[in-house]
Amino acid sequence: MEQGQIDMTAKVSLGDVAILTAAVGYGLATTISVAALDRVRPADLVAVELTGGAVALVLLANARQQLTLVGARRNFTLGMLMPGLAFVLGDLGLSMTSATAGSLLLAVELPLSVMLSVLFLREVLDRRSAVAIGLGLSGSAVVALGATGQSDGASSLVGNLLVVASVTAAASFLVVTRLHNADDGLNASTWQTMGGAVSSSPFVLLGWAHAGSRLPGAGVTTWALCVGVLACTAAASIAFNVGISRVSGIRASQLQNLTPVAGLIAAVLLLHERPGAIQLLGGVLVLIAVGGLARATDVAGAGGRLEGP
Repeated sequence: MEQGQIDMTAKVSLGDVAILTAAVGYGLATTISVAALDRVRPADLVAVELTGGAVALVLLANARQQLTLVGARRNFTLGMLMPGLAFVLGDLGLSMTSATAGSLLLAVELPLSVMLSVLFLREVLDRRSAVAIGLGLSGSAVVALGATGQSDGASSLVGNLLVVASVTAAASFLVVTRLHNADDGLNASTWQTMGGAVSSSPFVLLGWAHAGSRLPGAGVTTWALCVGVLACTAAASIAFNVGISRVSGIRASQLQNLTPVAGLIAAVLLLHERPGAIQLLGGVLVLIAVGGLARATDVAGAGGRLEGP
């Protein structure tokens, strides 16, 4: 194997398992978020996810004596992007669309992350990979526009576009962490979640001032859903930071393709949703693109080349 080449048939590593765990966690969190947002406002869920998550992670990291200042400033800043901006956009979007559409749109993260790698890390794509990215972006547009045929189509369309914006923030985060991916998982996740909590606090406070909060009168089921989202996202964040220090950014993107699958299955089984034909068509286009990019295994890092089969 040539230097810089990634062997996609290599034995599954700890990094692979960690990224796959993160993918499942984020997929489940998407579906549970939709259920929670039927009962609480987006500002409520963001507060529970990020402020509650930050407190929980600080306590856990302190208890395990793993909270240090190593990489604190960098991870705090990264946290403003993900989970901060990504969660605000995501929760706003999921409050206006279905778990099925939200899950399908998560699949566009791979084409976006590869495209951002080309733009900012100077990686080079061959023609087949470029076509795959075009299919992925087209598929996400079909999923988003598929909502216009529904009775609440305008609201769903805006929601889908907000989810795409959230996925774009997450893809940007993945590309940036490729440059700084040697931190401890728990320590990095703690500082990132604190950064997200601080940066999202204006959104939470403005949301409460404008529309109030439904948390004070929430029942046990509502709180269970909110805490479930918190648990899934916190576990996924820790797993991601453990894994990203052990695998390449492109391989991490490929492994995270399980996220939309997990979210879609959960939406169908738990929420009994049924995606429309147009949205399924868009989802198929995205997954075809994902499959094409997943076969582009010759990655040479910055200035490298992503080659098709």
